[in-house]
Amino acid sequence: MSNVAEQLMSLDEFLAWERNQPERYEYAGGVITMMTGGWLDHSTIASNLWTALRDQLRGSTCRAFRGDSKIIANHSIRYPDLSVTCTQVRGTEDVVLDPVVIIEVISPSTEREDRGRKKFDYFATPSIRQYALIEQDERRIDLYTRAGASWIDEIVEGDAVLKLSSISVEINLDVIYEDTELDATRRREGERQIPAE
Repeated sequence: MSNVAEQLMSLDEFLAWERNQPERYEYAGGVITMMTGGWLDHSTIASNLWTALRDQLRGSTCRAFRGDSKIIANHSIRYPDLSVTCTQVRGTEDVVLDPVVIIEVISPSTEREDRGRKKFDYFATPSIRQYALIEQDERRIDLYTRAGASWIDEIVEGDAVLKLSSISVEINLDVIYEDTELDATRRREGERQIPAE
């Protein structure tokens, strides 16, 4: 892999190469990076979000995709944790077309990239209307919403609701963090606060 990563490939060359690999790779600025696994809470949060998105988008023209689906963002290939498109796609395609919402569940190993180069790529992609960064270690989401040529950054935390206005979806943070360590800690703390009769 190191020899491949050192070579500069075009986007089309990368797509042709990556389709023949057993692993998933991202491509940005000619650099190829293998995707690695994450914590179980990362997977749980992504699953909770996908389920909520699927349920609320049922019957609409929009579809949500998990992290094994790639997108093209600013001439880069990315595998966001979740993406939503309202453009019709075929099951035989391997790229989500015209993503409207992108969601990344961040961790210490991915935060710099998610808040740096990936954010730049997502902001530079005209179809993307909202980009959400979900924290694993606290109930906090950075939600970026396109407003003309600029972006509005909103912090969603505590008992709030994530409002994905671009697809008319609202998800309570209780749903997003259900069955995670944060959820278990919150329940234990709530039980301790209930006065004994």
